[in-house]
Amino acid sequence: MADELNTPTHRWYQRRYNIALSPNEVSPKWILAAGIAKINAWIASLAGYAVNGFDPALVFDFKENYYRKGSEDSTLASAVTHSRASNATMVDSTGTLVTVGNDVPRVGHHIYNGSAWVNEGILHESEARTNLIENSNDLTAAEWGVVASSNSANAAVSPDGTSNANKVVATTSFNRHFTYVEKNLQSVSGSHSFSVYVAAAGYGFATVCVGSDGALNYYAVVIDLSNGTKTATYSRGTQTDKTCTVEAVGSYFRVTISGAGEQFYIVGPVDTGTYTTGSYGFKEFSADGTSGILVYGAQAELGSTPSSYIPTSGATATRAADLLTVPAANLPYSSTNMSIQMAGKMTYADTDGDNGKFFSWHLDNSNNIYSMLSTYQARTGAIYWVQESGNVLDAVTGPNTSYSPDTNVPFNFASRHGSTFLNGAIDGTALTANTTPTALPNLSSTDLNLGFDFMGIIGEFRMWSDDITDAGIAEAST
Repeated sequence: MADELNTPTHRWYQRRYNIALSPNEVSPKWILAAGIAKINAWIASLAGYAVNGFDPALVFDFKENYYRKGSEDSTLASAVTHSRASNATMVDSTGTLVTVGNDVPRVGHHIYNGSAWVNEGILHESEARTNLIENSNDLTAAEWGVVASSNSANAAVSPDGTSNANKVVATTSFNRHFTYVEKNLQSVSGSHSFSVYVAAAGYGFATVCVGSDGALNYYAVVIDLSNGTKTATYSRGTQTDKTCTVEAVGSYFRVTISGAGEQFYIVGPVDTGTYTTGSYGFKEFSADGTSGILVYGAQAELGSTPSSYIPTSGATATRAADLLTVPAANLPYSSTNMSIQMAGKMTYADTDGDNGKFFSWHLDNSNNIYSMLSTYQARTGAIYWVQESGNVLDAVTGPNTSYSPDTNVPFNFASRHGSTFLNGAIDGTALTANTTPTALPNLSSTDLNLGFDFMGIIGEFRMWSDDITDAGIAEAST
């Protein structure tokens, strides 16, 4: 009987569906019955990722933690290589800001949608960032100053789940009430971002401000701490370059002001959603001496957008860049046609240029395939696809206003690449195909860098060694 288990048919079923057979379980009928659950699961997984009748050979579903390579189920560690030379923070399923170690991928990063924490995939930041504030969460440190207010450490639960939030309490005097850190970045070229988490603690509004002096040059924003609304925005002097984003983080809001570097970075409570001109835009009012706001995790960094929180304690700290590499052996390369899809949430600013590459399949400067985001001139967020063979470049570009700069901007795109065609689709709409490309570059032995120049969250990445057609890329990008 045992010999019957060694027939080619039985061995095939055991390998394909991972069925462990005993000598009494050898009939083809039993094999089909015993394997039906695995067969159904396999079919269901294909149905969830197939497009226009084409099954992808490569699947990275970071939201569902499902991975496939070579049309076979796989694991994250086997399918893609991740590295990062430092620890980093992310948000888990409970909404808690947690720290993971070196090289640990930040899979399962959650975003608050206003009522629940939603798993969006893998948090991926290709830029290394340094928090220039040396005491990011100890507002009692000498680095922090106060005006008509006091700072109390460990006053309430913070986004990291421990009782280490600071309470900034306004004194009873009729005055402007705030805490601040001085970090002169005016001579450092490039945009900087100042971010801080704030929540109500007696007063329901907070003012966040950056500036170079109190009377002439500053940018201030007042935030309603019940809903994150910007109730007032005021710029004075040379602050016309500034932008502000607000992200809900449970009961907190992370407020970020970006633009040219300043000297003073300021946050404080206000009793109404208004501002006063002069002295950094803070409204003057008489406080009760016990009410204030909660403040956590201040960060000043070189960059036109905020990155994940980088804790500091007495010195600056750097979070290294994430790197995701798909080995060539795992890629479904075809010399005639391929299709690619990618979805997630991106964070970017309108910097009037090319804002990074979603992926880069790069052999050399003459042979590559990539997708890029552009805000050049009139573009606020245009995606374009390039395939270059033998130093001859072919491209397809999406609408100039496909996306608008912000934090966690949802995106979904797909593309089809062939020796006689190139096209892309954005959020369910296919573009007009380029039907006269030169050729497909030979990338059969070339690794692909996923999130090559990308700040945000990758939810899904799929590849086919097929032309899934314009209807297919439209379907794939929905």
